Amino acid sequence: MSNVTIVPMPPPRNWLIEVQKGNVPGTTVVHKFGRNQAVPNASFAFVNLLGLTAWPLSAATTVRVKAGGNAADDTAGNGAREITIEGLDGTGAAISEAVATAGASASSATAASYLRVHRAFVSAAGTYGTANTAAVTIENSAGGTDLIQIATEEGQSQFGGYSIPLAKTGYFLGVHIMVDSNKPADLAFYQRRDITDTTAPLASKRLLFYFDGTAGHMTFKPQTPSAPLPALTDIWWEAQGSGAGTEVSVDFEILLVDD
Repeated sequence: MSNVTIVPMPPPRNWLIEVQKGNVPGTTVVHKFGRNQAVPNASFAFVNLLGLTAWPLSAATTVRVKAGGNAADDTAGNGAREITIEGLDGTGAAISEAVATAGASASSATAASYLRVHRAFVSAAGTYGTANTAAVTIENSAGGTDLIQIATEEGQSQFGGYSIPLAKTGYFLGVHIMVDSNKPADLAFYQRRDITDTTAPLASKRLLFYFDGTAGHMTFKPQTPSAPLPALTDIWWEAQGSGAGTEVSVDFEILLVDD
């Protein structure tokens, strides 16, 4: 009898639901989404609200809400009273900290230092059914380096990137891409490992996927999760447009497994 190779099937959808419920020890699913409403023509930028062209930080620093917001976004105001900031500390461990808003002034700095910031959201508001009155930008506490932004009244950042925390391995599950159908865009998905290593020779960024001339909606779900993404790996989406003002958004998921 000839040899038969048995190919394992991907886990059923209800298995991932059990992961989300916390019923599968050592696993979690991270859902990330990002948007850039003005992707540059013929050059790449991150798919996020600030249009970064590189990860802003190479050393851990405390962070804060940047000055210049709205007076209503204050601890006693009708808008955002508190912002929670998620990311990694200097060792690469996952951290989260809430800071009180201060209206048009800068907030106090976080107690923890961040090497990466990949999510921020309004965790307390002053009026039922509202969020932040004006855009909220998170910056380094010394000022001068913008890290992430929450658009006006959205209550949640849109940042098309993530960093795999210490003691975790990530597996890419799939992505849904949306591009202004009148102005196609190229999209690239990158990784860079060993993000705490700052002494040459350094790990290079490395392309994982590239999609040419994307327009409208596109969904990519591989039959099996992509090659493992080890702890302390940055992953992010970039896009370049074929006309000024191309709008691009991405929505993707990563399965995290304890090492």
